[in-house]
Amino acid sequence: KYCAKLSHDAQQDCSDRLICYNSKLESDMILQMNNTISTVLQRCAILLMGAGLAVSRSGAGEVSFNRDVRPILAANCYSCHGPDASSREADLRLDSFKDSTVDLGGYKAIQPGNAGSSEIIARIESTDPDDVMPPPKTGHKITADQLAILKQWINEGADYEEHWSFVPVTRPTLPEIETSDWPRNGIDFFVASRLEDAGLRPTPEADRYTLIRRLYIDLIGLPPSWEEVEKFVHDPDPRAYENLVDSLLDNPAYGEKWAAMWLDLARYADSAGYGSDPLRTIWKYRDWVIEAFNRNLPYDRFTIEQIAGDLLENPTPDQNIATAFHRNTKTNTEGGTDDEEFRTEAVRDRVDTTMQVWMGVTMGCAKCHTHKYDPISITEYYQFYDFFNQTADEDRPNEEPRFATPTPGQQQQLDRLDHRIAELRRVTSTIDAGLQTEFDAWKTSVRTPPEITGLTLSEWYQAGPFTAENFDKAHSTDFVDASKVDPSKPVTYGEKDYEWTLRPEFGDGVVHNLSGDNSATYLFRTISSEEDAYRFVSLGSDDSVQLWFNGKRLHNNKITRGVSPDQDYVGLPLEKGSNQLLLKIANGNGGYGFYFDIKERNAPDDIVELLLKDESTLQEDEQGKIKSFFLDNTPSLRKERAELASVESRRRNLQNSVVTTPVMQELPDDKKRQSHILLKGNFLSKGDPVEAGVPSAFHDWPENAPKNRLGLAHWLVDDENPLTARVAVNRFWSRLFGRGLVETEEDFGMQGKMPTHPRLLDWMAWTFQHEMDWNIKKFIRLLVTSSTYRQDSRVDEQSAKVDPRNELYWRMSRIRLSAELIRDQGLSVSGLLSHKQLGPSVFPPQPDGLWRAAFNGQRNWATSEGEDRYRRGIYTFLRRTIPYPSMATFDAPSREICTLRRLPTNTPLQAFVTMNDPAFVEMSQAFAARIQKEGGSTLEDRIRFALRAALSRPPSDEQVQILVELFQSEKDFYTGNEQEAAKLLGRFAEWMPGDASAAENAAWVVLANVILNLDGFLMKG
Repeated sequence: KYCAKLSHDAQQDCSDRLICYNSKLESDMILQMNNTISTVLQRCAILLMGAGLAVSRSGAGEVSFNRDVRPILAANCYSCHGPDASSREADLRLDSFKDSTVDLGGYKAIQPGNAGSSEIIARIESTDPDDVMPPPKTGHKITADQLAILKQWINEGADYEEHWSFVPVTRPTLPEIETSDWPRNGIDFFVASRLEDAGLRPTPEADRYTLIRRLYIDLIGLPPSWEEVEKFVHDPDPRAYENLVDSLLDNPAYGEKWAAMWLDLARYADSAGYGSDPLRTIWKYRDWVIEAFNRNLPYDRFTIEQIAGDLLENPTPDQNIATAFHRNTKTNTEGGTDDEEFRTEAVRDRVDTTMQVWMGVTMGCAKCHTHKYDPISITEYYQFYDFFNQTADEDRPNEEPRFATPTPGQQQQLDRLDHRIAELRRVTSTIDAGLQTEFDAWKTSVRTPPEITGLTLSEWYQAGPFTAENFDKAHSTDFVDASKVDPSKPVTYGEKDYEWTLRPEFGDGVVHNLSGDNSATYLFRTISSEEDAYRFVSLGSDDSVQLWFNGKRLHNNKITRGVSPDQDYVGLPLEKGSNQLLLKIANGNGGYGFYFDIKERNAPDDIVELLLKDESTLQEDEQGKIKSFFLDNTPSLRKERAELASVESRRRNLQNSVVTTPVMQELPDDKKRQSHILLKGNFLSKGDPVEAGVPSAFHDWPENAPKNRLGLAHWLVDDENPLTARVAVNRFWSRLFGRGLVETEEDFGMQGKMPTHPRLLDWMAWTFQHEMDWNIKKFIRLLVTSSTYRQDSRVDEQSAKVDPRNELYWRMSRIRLSAELIRDQGLSVSGLLSHKQLGPSVFPPQPDGLWRAAFNGQRNWATSEGEDRYRRGIYTFLRRTIPYPSMATFDAPSREICTLRRLPTNTPLQAFVTMNDPAFVEMSQAFAARIQKEGGSTLEDRIRFALRAALSRPPSDEQVQILVELFQSEKDFYTGNEQEAAKLLGRFAEWMPGDASAAENAAWVVLANVILNLDGFLMKG
């Protein structure tokens, strides 16, 4: 029954297997197999033709360690008898031939050639709960089929093999196949070969309506217009399909579609994560990814620039921004947290992410102990950790270092301001002949100060405290207009009046306490002078201090500190008559105060001390200090200093408006950190020191490569690397076919699944790396031009019985669109979609109130207006703790960690979103207006237009009739419910045709909503 479907070789394999079972297996095994040949036949058939075909045999009935045995041992044995010495039981390893065959005192765990004498078999077959392996408490149990495989493997010599994915890639030859007229490229030969072995045939090619929609969705993530569909369907050019592929690969929307995949890997988000989850400006990195895909940056360069673009020779701005890949790690800004702890967490995240994204290895398992399955020790983990432990970021709220990217206009302004600043700094730092006399007179006045006369200081007035959200706001907010201070009138801020209070107890030369956390207090007094004069005042503050004199701000020191005398000095240009002095003291928390005093001499104490010395004994730096103080304070340069301060302030404000992106930056050699093994992963428990290195199980370090992130990047894309190309091609395959050849994209190690088509995987990896030079577009073109990709997605019941999960690709899979693409399809079909590219993230409509749970005050979702409201999903603002709800419902990750693949779910909430979410309701409203404006004059014509627009194929009469009936029933309902009709039309009422009733327009909205919820719209296939 089964063998008749197999090729001659497979039939021989089956016959050999029966001989093998009867000749090599011991009688007790035959009994366990019910001593029936039918059981053997059934097992053989399963091995050869099972649904996943993951354990199909090759050769003359021999067991493959990689394919058949290792998965059994890894799942059941390695956790206690694997590489990790700290958890190893009975000092027994089963992951290598040498260790598993060692003499244990007259017996061996594995006796090659003799399963009956192998302790492992005896333990598996034992009925004693104290002896049986795996122990019952683990929940694992070796099945009869698995036991048979282990016995056969031992009887055949217990040959161990290196794990399949750690073996260097070689280029397999194309297999010989019977259906030689089907393949279009090498991919099809391997797929056809597996199908023929299973007695299956590929599904016929899909029709052109299906193919154009499939290509548009897969390559640019948007549906084709009906005009584009008709053009392709009726194009007589024999290369029409290939021409369409090429045009889509050149479409700017291609980068937007494929970047979404990479942003999951990069854990890209617009916030920093953890509890307070403050907002983060890092969208320049997202734009870099989009543009990298569009300009077809080769995958090896794509890798190097993200891992170590800053270490390249003369790195460009783009190469610096590319390193934000690893600045997407979370930052904990909550009070009371240890910056070093969370910096360490970020570094470990970079280690884990790098190995999973590029090599598909779960390196993170080794951060606390040696990996229990893969050959990675805890020492090797922290050697790898050292590569990322040498960067300047330190889990700080300001997220330094940041890279500024001014626009061309901003750069021109910055250049002009820098030129003027240079001129003014030259003037204000030079004592020319005109200033020399004044300089000498000043030094004399400091050495023999004149008596302070003619000054009258009023008592202090206080206004405040004014409370703010935080210290930053307390310092920067102008609660009082410094140019209009009148103590007789209250200060109005917000909805509250603040009176000026006379504080006679605030004497000079004494520290005074104030009250209030995250607040600011203003202090005002007048100083009367009988003549123009210049006097110095000494200030102290907890925390920041600002000083205005006669309405002009002369001092601004934002600082966190405790108050004490003589912390700051400020020169006051007194004018004859009354002068106004205003202080602002801003406080964070835990203490508050100020200090004020007028100095007797026109210089601070340290300058006075120098001037009282014999001038001939002063060192050069001491003379420079005196000179600098004079230039910073002489009234003769007051105008130039004021202009310099103004120009510098304008430059700061302009610089603050420039977009900056957190980037990686290597520490200088004298500040390199010493890395250690962190015992049990605890950042406080440092073990032995380590130096940068890579796991010894993988390929060697590239010759002459530096031992830093740049060298590591080259190691990742080295020709000898067995994993990077395999992982990359598997990922691209998965995004087109719905599942990778290795389904566990996140794990190519011993716990991951075997590839369904190992030779195809290696052929693609070799082709991508060596023949295409890592050309991503060229490789994707190879995939979508294959016959495998062009198959119809209809299910053949007989084939589905043999391969229910379509792991052999006898048809094209039906795949639910991703969260972003569902949004993009709706926007496009409704006519709302903005094709604006790049730039800051946007805030499309979402249900009200979701951000009220935010902890740090950033609680308002400011819904975008204009075209930003309708941009593609990749541009939607993503806050990690409160992700955009409609996308989260469709399995989009919060991106707190690297997501290697999205696991699809199917829940009622998804239909709730697409039928009720504000954004999708707007799409339905706009689509209804479009249908009426563009769809023709009759009801049937309009419905046909709507179905064509949404599904990219001609509708059937049955579909049209069902929707005609729906429209009539909804119109009847809304005719008697005018208020409900008006509510349903919402903001798009003015878009609707003026000659249609509200009931008719509302019925079209319902019909549009139904069409946008069809499976044919939400699925590819």
